[in-house]
Amino acid sequence: MSAVRPAGQTTARADAFKPRVLNCTQCKAELQPVTLEGHYGQQHEVDICANCHLVWFDEFESVRLSGLGWIGLLRQMHGVMGASPAQPLKMPLACVRCSAELKPVHMLTRFGQSAAHECPRKHGHYQTFSLLLAERGLVRPLSARDRRTLDTEQRPLTCLNCGAPVPTGNSASCDHCASPLVVFDLQRLMASVMVRHGLPLPEDEARHVSWRCRSCGDAVDPTTMTACARCGHTVLAPSLEDAMPLLSALEPRLRQFRAPGAQPMGATLRRQRGFRGTAFFRHLVAPFARGAGADWRERLPTVVLLVVLLVLWYWLRRPG
Repeated sequence: MSAVRPAGQTTARADAFKPRVLNCTQCKAELQPVTLEGHYGQQHEVDICANCHLVWFDEFESVRLSGLGWIGLLRQMHGVMGASPAQPLKMPLACVRCSAELKPVHMLTRFGQSAAHECPRKHGHYQTFSLLLAERGLVRPLSARDRRTLDTEQRPLTCLNCGAPVPTGNSASCDHCASPLVVFDLQRLMASVMVRHGLPLPEDEARHVSWRCRSCGDAVDPTTMTACARCGHTVLAPSLEDAMPLLSALEPRLRQFRAPGAQPMGATLRRQRGFRGTAFFRHLVAPFARGAGADWRERLPTVVLLVVLLVLWYWLRRPG
C-alpha cells in the first residue's frame, strides 16, 4: 500500500527542478536568457540586462560560443541598444546567483587590456557591452581620423556601450557612462567570428561578404581592407547597425561550412569507450600491435618510457 504524499510535496519537488529566474543585481529587472550555439553543436545560455547593457556569463560560457553563437549574441545586443541609453553602473555589483559582491578583475588578452566583474565563488561574471567587445578584440579606440570620416559622412556618433549620443569634440570617453569611445575593427571582427566557428572560411567564401563604400559606393572587402581602393575613404563601423549586415551575410555561409566528419563531442566520447579507446592502449599497446609495419618513431616514446620505468624500479629495489 503506497504512502499518502503530503499536500504540496509534489509541487515543491517540481519547483526545485524549474530553472531559476535571474534578476539584474543593479536594476532588479529580470535578465533575458539567450540560447546560443557553442562548439560541437552544444547549446549555451547567457543572460542579458537590457536596462544596464550587461551580459552575465556562467563559468566558461564565454569561451564555449562558436562563431554562430557570437553572431547571435551581437544580434541580441543590437536589439537592446535600439532602446534608451543604459543606466550608469553603480559599484559594487553583486552575483546574480549568490548575491556575493563581485570582484573587479583586469585581464590582459592578446588584443589588449580588458576587465570584468567576477563572482568570488566562481559562479560567473558580468561584463558591459564595450568590455565584452574589447576582450574579444572586436573594437578599437575612436581616432581623430574616424571623427573626420563621420563628419564627412554626416553621421552622428553614439556610445557603443550605452547607446547615448556623443557630442562633437575631442572627448575620449562617453559623458553618460564614462566608457571609452570605440568603433568596430571589421577585420578583427570578421576574422574572430570565422576562426571561432572551428575553421576559417576559404578566401573565396570570405570575399562574398562585402562592404559598400559610403563615399563612392564601390565594393570593399572588410576582411582585408581598411579603406576603399577607388577613393581612399575609410571603412568605419561605429555601431552594431553597421556591422550586423556583414555578420548576417556571413551567417548562412558559416552554417553551410562544416569541418569534414565533424561530430558532437558526445559522439566522439562514446565511440572511444572501451579498452582500445584508452590512453594506455594508444600509447603502450598500439605502437607494437601494428607489427613490423609501424614506424620506429611511433615506438620510440614507448621504449623510452619503459626504460625509465625499469631504471626507476631497479633503483627502488636495490639494497641499502
